[in-house]
Amino acid sequence: MMLSLLGFSYIAFCLLALAMFSHHRNVLGKAPSDKLSRALSIAGWIGLALTYWSCTVEQGIAYGSISYFGVLAASALLVILTLSYRAKFMPYAMALTAIFSTTLLTIS
Repeated sequence: MMLSLLGFSYIAFCLLALAMFSHHRNVLGKAPSDKLSRALSIAGWIGLALTYWSCTVEQGIAYGSISYFGVLAASALLVILTLSYRAKFMPYAMALTAIFSTTLLTIS
């Protein structure tokens, strides 16, 4: 379950990164419109909120909050590494992560 939450928080952080002008330009080659930037930002925050909700439902409020911040730190590091070394690979990494995380979630 924690690996799937890591994947979903990775996707949420990628959406938040793509909402920014410079990251969106580095990844996709063009600047996002204001409407797209706002939609990506909202989707990213909703993804992070759902990840927190899942952590707290699974482990309770105390341990879920602690594991949530660990998952956030790990996924943020993965997004930073993706943007630093393979920015053009980010959409493919998001798709693979979505497939992998959904598969893990259905198995467990």
